Amino acid sequence: MSKKDKITAAAFSFFLGYFGVHQFYLGNAGKGLVYLFTVGFCGILPVVDGVSYLLMSDDDFNRRFNPHLFQQAILHNTFTDFIGDRQIEVADEIAKLNQLWKEGIITFEEFERRKNKLIG
Repeated sequence: MSKKDKITAAAFSFFLGYFGVHQFYLGNAGKGLVYLFTVGFCGILPVVDGVSYLLMSDDDFNRRFNPHLFQQAILHNTFTDFIGDRQIEVADEIAKLNQLWKEGIITFEEFERRKNKLIG
């Protein structure tokens, strides 16, 4: 799926909206056909659509017309938050504790106690 751009959608709406080109571009073939056969409701709706695209925030536009990219961004941000600095430090400390346990420097019970303290 390709990324839809709100500036492109607005330009299509202003210049070719009578023919529903902006609706086809945004993946709304049904609405595009309605615009095409009604000549864009006399040109009023394409202008309203174009203005609404320009006033819409990037997040709202992506949520509505690029849901596949918006979901990827949410997953990426969640993953980034999950592996933030604090989590990496905790993982490093647990790896160090594991090494100490493997070398016999601390007991398994001590390893578990310290690990649980780090995890919180």
